[in-house]
Amino acid sequence: MVFDYSSAHNYAVLLMGGKGLRLQSETPKQYMMVAGQELFLYAAKTLSETRQIDFIIYVVPARCKEKTEKILSKSLLNKKPHVIIEGAEERELSCKNAIWYLKEHRVNPHSLVLIHDADRPNLTSDIISKNIAEATKSQAAVTAIKADDSMALTKDGTIDQYLDRTAVVRLQTPQTFSYALLYSSFLRTENPAAFTDEGSLVAKATGTKATIVNGDPSNYKITNENDLKIFEQSRKKK
Repeated sequence: MVFDYSSAHNYAVLLMGGKGLRLQSETPKQYMMVAGQELFLYAAKTLSETRQIDFIIYVVPARCKEKTEKILSKSLLNKKPHVIIEGAEERELSCKNAIWYLKEHRVNPHSLVLIHDADRPNLTSDIISKNIAEATKSQAAVTAIKADDSMALTKDGTIDQYLDRTAVVRLQTPQTFSYALLYSSFLRTENPAAFTDEGSLVAKATGTKATIVNGDPSNYKITNENDLKIFEQSRKKK
């Protein structure tokens, strides 16, 4: 596949390294069949059909590279320019692999990189568009929703401090950054595995504070059996 990396593009990184341990399944979570297709295909389809996304990087377990390509081909999602690369044990190390892939291909530094969890299947083109628009202006955008519940910090099994919930948000993906900022952040970070998302890594490495993009409660992460059932039921109603 010939692709012009020298021009500024919008790249999507779909992180697919989850093991599904909390679902007690030997099949990696992203490859579990849900309402007739593999879980990761829901987000992959949205990314593929969103015109603003020019190229997709699928970051997968080493043993699943060939399997992923076959699934994409069967689902006719292989027409969007893409690559399938090997992931790592930790999320941020998988993300780093994607950034290093772009580095090796001398990607235009003005490109944007949108990172999404494959186990958030309800991704929408609207959220993608908002991320790209905001990251174009500020270089760093993070999807989040307001916290509706009361929030508190705990210590030794007790409530230690109550938080002002109007100042608290629940983070989601996608998270979108300029390639130059994200590459610089990984370059300056000795232990990327210590971070749980790209926004916190970028903030620590460069001091850049991400702008919030309003997310959606339906953009939840599949982490347990109940989440899976809720999502499956929602798909059957459509």
